[in-house]
Amino acid sequence: MTHQYVARDSGRVLDEELFADRIVAYLYSRVRERAPALFRAVVSARSSSLLGFVNYDLPLGARLSGAEALIRRLGIDLSECEREPGYYTTPRRIFERRIRYEEVRPMADDPAAVVSPADSRMFAGSLGQDSVLFIKDKFFSFEELLGRPVWSDALAGGDFAVFRLTPD
Repeated sequence: MTHQYVARDSGRVLDEELFADRIVAYLYSRVRERAPALFRAVVSARSSSLLGFVNYDLPLGARLSGAEALIRRLGIDLSECEREPGYYTTPRRIFERRIRYEEVRPMADDPAAVVSPADSRMFAGSLGQDSVLFIKDKFFSFEELLGRPVWSDALAGGDFAVFRLTPD
């Protein structure tokens, strides 16, 4: 599965390297439709908490994850961060790092500029009558996604933006 985005500094279309991409691809493959009980078990709050603990907080999990390799693979620039590079030894510290935005990523002076309070990828679209969205290998109309007619009427013809958090 290839994820692409437009780089904010160059305008180039780039391939995105996702953290745990193989796991996410597996969960959102046909497993969800063919084995719904397994899917629900894997994405349950309990499983999520356990996986989060193992991947982000357990010292052994941090060593296994390879923080330095993760930083290189995702192209994270630690010189933008408030703390020294040696602090970022676990995935949690990498994902929760604070960036010196005022110095290294100042906001545009244009009052009409759209800003995000976090590193993210943005997907924008329209909710027009003939619009469809391609999500997880399927096309959906906005009525199918929103479900209830009251929401469809309120949002019909509007535009939307989805900001998906990213670690870079």
